Parts: sequence; C-alpha cells; structure tokens
Amino acid sequence: MDINKIKNAEAKHYMPVFSRDSLVLERGEGNCLYDINGNKYVDFVAGIATNILGYNHSEYTEAVCNQVKKLMHVSNHYYTAIQSQYITRLCEASGFPRVFLCNSGAEANECAIKLARRYFKNHGGDKTILYAEGSFHGRTLATLTVTGNTAQHERYSPLPQGFDSFKYNDFDDFKRKLTDNVGAVILETIQGERGVRPFSNDFLANAYALCKSKGVLFIVDEVQTGMGRTGTLFSFEHFGIKPDIITMAKGIAGGIPMGACLASEEVGTAFSRGDHGSTFGGNALACAAADKVLEILQSGLLTKGAAMGAYLGERLAHLSKYNFITDIRGLGLMRGIELCDKVPATEFESKLRDKGYLVNVAGNNTLRLIPPLTITKAEIDGLIAALDEVCATTHV
Repeated sequence: MDINKIKNAEAKHYMPVFSRDSLVLERGEGNCLYDINGNKYVDFVAGIATNILGYNHSEYTEAVCNQVKKLMHVSNHYYTAIQSQYITRLCEASGFPRVFLCNSGAEANECAIKLARRYFKNHGGDKTILYAEGSFHGRTLATLTVTGNTAQHERYSPLPQGFDSFKYNDFDDFKRKLTDNVGAVILETIQGERGVRPFSNDFLANAYALCKSKGVLFIVDEVQTGMGRTGTLFSFEHFGIKPDIITMAKGIAGGIPMGACLASEEVGTAFSRGDHGSTFGGNALACAAADKVLEILQSGLLTKGAAMGAYLGERLAHLSKYNFITDIRGLGLMRGIELCDKVPATEFESKLRDKGYLVNVAGNNTLRLIPPLTITKAEIDGLIAALDEVCATTHV
C-alpha cells in the first residue's frame, strides 16, 4: 500500500482540519498498533482515551460481532432489549437514575446544556452557564462556546448567548462570577486538551459546596476522565462530590461511537417528549459494545487499570531528574509530562514513535499519556525506558 497515494487522496478530498502524523495504521492487537509496513507501536494514545480495552479484545469483539449478526440499528420509536439492559447496568453503576444516549462527547455536552436550560425554564426562567478558561467541551456551536479557547470563539462568532467564563482553578474569581443569574457550572476535573491539568481538590470541593448552597447545577464533563481512566469509574469520585449532571463518551463503547448524558432524577426529568432526540444514539450495536465494556470494567479491569495508573505515576516520577521537564501531573492512566519551551514536545513525540511508542501532544508543550486500561507493567516499563533514552540525549 502506497502511503503517498493515501496522503494525496486525503489532501485532495478531506476538509483540511487535521494535522496527521505520517503514519498509516492498519490493525491492532492487544495494546499495540501496526502500520501498513508491519511496524509495531505500543499505544499510549488509545484513540484519545477511547480504546480502553485495547485492540481485538476477545470478549468485546465477540459481543460486537454477535450483535452485528442480530441487529445494528432501529429507530428510537421502538424498544430494544440490549438498550434496556445497558441503561440499567449504567445507571446502577453510576448512581444516576436518568440517562440519554447519543454519539459523541460534544453531543453529550450539548444535551447537558439543553437539559440545564430546560430545567431553568421549569424553575423560573433564563439563567447563564459558567465554564472554565482552558476547558474543552466539544466543537458544536454551543459546546465551542463553553470551550475556553478565544481563538476558536473569534473564528466562529457570533456564538450562542448565555455563557460566561471563570479563571481556571481560581476560587475567588469563581465566587465573583457565580451571581444570581448563573444556573449551572460545567467543568472537567482534569482539563485533558489543555495538557492534563487537574483542578485542585480544594477548588472542586469549595466550588461544589457553593453551587449546592445557591441551587446552581453542577455539571462534570467525564468524556475523557470517565470509564476508569483516573482509577475510579468517574473522576468526580476522587473529590467527594456528586454532580447533578455528568457527560460521557470516548471509552464508553470501546471505540464504537457513543456518548451519554446522565442526571439526577429531578434534573433528568426536566425534558418532555420531543425536547431532545437522536437517530443513532443508543442503537443496538453501540449498546451491545458499551454493555460489554462496562461488564469487563466491573469484572476486574477497573481495579487493574487503577493499579496500572498508580504504577505509571510511580515510574514517571523517575523522569523529574531532567531539568527540562517542568511538570508531571494527572491521575490514573491520564498523565501529562510538560516540557520547557526550549524542548518541543512534538520532537519527543516523533522520537518515541521511532522507538515504537505512540503518545500525543496536548496543551502547552505537554506529552499526554492515555493508554488502554489493559496496559501492562512491561509496556509501561518499555515506555519509561524509551523516554529515558530520549531525555538522556536532549540538551537545553
């Protein structure tokens, strides 16, 4: 297969929105990907925190193939047993009694915004929604508006109204912005696209308590942090809080497109028939995949992933000896290695790829590590050794 032919076809026909690595991937096995030339790469990207079971996982593959043979999609005008089975499992596991199924994280966050606004309407009128600077919640117009990227805002203005921002991790600014006109707050506990930047425990606890005291809805975007990524099923569990709404996607169905918006009983029943919908959301194939993912997580992978996340954190600490590494942060299997400005993270990414390891760059010159939850100690050790080799030959 000719890589130049593939690249030329993409350049000619695909809208120019992606910056792609010069790599054509063909298949996956375990936690590794293989390109068209047969080269093997241990995957610490996982489709951006999506392929949490790795590749060709036997139980998952069997469940998906069996569902394809029976039923892939019907209209949401009808019931399916697999959707009923899955939402029961998901609601019981999450502790949220109400759910809407969709196709992506942006759609899940769009649903959360609409649900919050509908709730406001049912309880006295219009309210604004607060979001954090540096956040990423999607690329639809509404989710772009609550994404803290002013350059993107300028490109697509005029944007929807009714939103305001607060400074990342600044509780004083948060308090100032949380006026009586605010009805909801949306944030990620860890800002993934900004470079794996966690909010502090104090900020989250205090912001949550203040919202509860004022009757403000608290929405947590778990699109990247959910499904065991941080060592618990959802990241908010680390902070002793219980949001009114959470959103999910990425790892929820192991690589098949799916998203979900979950809510408390009071908030989740704010919608009426016809208020929201989706053609493909929660179809039989996606639900079969998501049901198997959750079953595997509950059968031991959540515990194993937490252990591997702790191990990754321990091994990464070894790299702090290099003076050009300015920060190592994150939780579980969601870690960021920030480099000083004189050492481009993209060069590290390329050198690691040459050594057979895939990572990606996020935020401010940060290497992001978000491997499958099935990653092994040996594969983590291999990455650390490769990082050590690259660091040892890097001079500032």
